[in-house]
Amino acid sequence: MKSDTIIDAIVGVTAKWAKQRKQEERNASAWLNRRDRLTRSRRVTAKNAVGMYAESAWLKASGDGALPASCRQIYYAIREAVADLTGKELNYGYFSQLLAEHVDEHDLDWDVVYDARGDFVEPHTGRRVPLGTLQVRQYLDNAECYQLPEAVPGFHLDTGFPTDGPSHRFGALLFIEKQGFDPLIKSARIAERFDIAIASTKGMSTTAMRRLAQSICGDGVPLLVMHDFDISGMVIAGTLQNDTRRFRFDREFPVIDIGLRLADIDGLGREKVAIEPKARDAHIATLRRYGATEDEIDFLVKGRERVELNAMSSPKMINFIERKLEEHGVRKVVPDQATLHLAATRAAKIARLQQVIRREQAREDIDIAIPDDLEEQVRAMLIADPTIPWDDAVVRVMGGEATKNRQGGG
Repeated sequence: MKSDTIIDAIVGVTAKWAKQRKQEERNASAWLNRRDRLTRSRRVTAKNAVGMYAESAWLKASGDGALPASCRQIYYAIREAVADLTGKELNYGYFSQLLAEHVDEHDLDWDVVYDARGDFVEPHTGRRVPLGTLQVRQYLDNAECYQLPEAVPGFHLDTGFPTDGPSHRFGALLFIEKQGFDPLIKSARIAERFDIAIASTKGMSTTAMRRLAQSICGDGVPLLVMHDFDISGMVIAGTLQNDTRRFRFDREFPVIDIGLRLADIDGLGREKVAIEPKARDAHIATLRRYGATEDEIDFLVKGRERVELNAMSSPKMINFIERKLEEHGVRKVVPDQATLHLAATRAAKIARLQQVIRREQAREDIDIAIPDDLEEQVRAMLIADPTIPWDDAVVRVMGGEATKNRQGGG
């Protein structure tokens, strides 16, 4: 056989692989598609695979159903098993659709937290509901259980000590570079148990977040930054106190990095990332500037890997936050003696006023005259001032003064 015939045969056999390899050389992330391109036969579909492993992934992510789990946490728990079955990487967007369909089809009561996409706002009360799974479910449950109030209001004076900002209320600010963990953190009552304020954004901190941090941090109130273990996360932690073109800090305050680091990622799912060869040196210099170790640089840049906060199950996430807060001395707030004495005096006076209110509520000899044309008067007031709700109009008809601040909780 002639040499050129042999060469042609080899080229013909390896052409498919060579084409894929050239794509990988041009795009570092294309290696993820090699298995799919070269191994077209799959044993099961992604939908079937998700159906097979959804329950075990949910239980793992949620701590056997004890805590809410985000859709992305469940994705991290299931994606490797699905890829092994299908021979193809599972796309998160497609998975979120498959999971929602699986939950609906089997009428499951899993507390899966999907990303909120917008808000629902009530008129007059100002009650705002993020359009996420748990938030909408809670709102609808409350609406379904609604009952007309008693004629005599169960009125109680607010016994809480009024505050604005950190003074006498919280001792630290936790910034999370991811949104979507609010239901989980609420269920564990992290904010209440540690007296810590919590803020989150999608990725890099905004100008508003920087202004907030500068205004309330300092004077014993540190900013703790929780982030993914990746290049962007290290940059977020390192630059949160640095000036930008849109905002310049005019004072320093303590910033503590409590994000994922190399020592924290044992047992957590890793993700490959694409890094342009020409950007490697710049990434290495940036990571060194912001305190990354050489081993961490090797993992992130040379290894081209990352680990997201979402890779942690809900119990592991709560344990991680608690451990980091305890390590850095975040604890309950107790004000100074003068403030304690003021609060005690105020509490005693409120207790006496509440006794008077309860006595008035118990009276049955109060003669209340309700106008025969109540509805007509209410409608007339709404025509005169369409911005008020019907219950404010009733208050005015009965000679009262409507509450100015009607906004309720979400």
